[in-house]
Amino acid sequence: MLTNAEYLAILRREGDAFADSIAQAMDTSIASCEPWVGTDLSWHMIEVHYFWKFVVESHLMKPDDYVPRSKPADKDLLTEYRAGLNELINVLSSIDPARSCWTWAGIQDVAWVIRRMAHETAVHAWDAHCAAGKTTEIDAALASDGIDEFVHVMVMSNMREEEGPLSGSVHIHCTDVDGEWLIVPASTSDVVVTREHAKGDCAIRGSASALLLGLWRRIPTSSLEVIGSADVAAQFLNRSANN
Repeated sequence: MLTNAEYLAILRREGDAFADSIAQAMDTSIASCEPWVGTDLSWHMIEVHYFWKFVVESHLMKPDDYVPRSKPADKDLLTEYRAGLNELINVLSSIDPARSCWTWAGIQDVAWVIRRMAHETAVHAWDAHCAAGKTTEIDAALASDGIDEFVHVMVMSNMREEEGPLSGSVHIHCTDVDGEWLIVPASTSDVVVTREHAKGDCAIRGSASALLLGLWRRIPTSSLEVIGSADVAAQFLNRSANN
């Protein structure tokens, strides 16, 4: 994992980059988030940043106590997004990362929110860059950490309802930076994840950026190297809820 300070710096960098690109694509289709266009993605990011600012700032422990904000007019989306990003960073920077707060995962603290916001913002910045016609990759160290978050958090907490238990083990291997994980189905839980070099029923290899984007179904499986059972790899890559 990175440090909280590093995650906050990433949130600032990727959050600003999102704004710069989405400003050029407000009426453009977001191919990775269909049927959204740029205004929809902008509002989604405003809502996400506001939600987690509210959770952390109010020390919220029950999601039913959340009070949503109203949607601004389309012409005000970019201004509201930038203001909300600043407010989120200010709150996350001023509160002890170890303080408890509600999350939808097993970890219930502010540090979890800081990490989640860095990664969600980075992936949606990639969405915005693509919509604006820019070819880009996610920083390799950040992407490797994003894979780690994905396999330890999303594989457990963000599965599509129609997907059943994983039918085999999966080894994920970054080819450009450190990062290897083994995901094994277990009888007592959905899966067991370990950080190790080990043989699985399938191996999924690629750059850290490509692997992260593949896990979030931003790029096709054909962009990755799959060794072993293609069926297990396809099932695993299709399990997460895309957002």
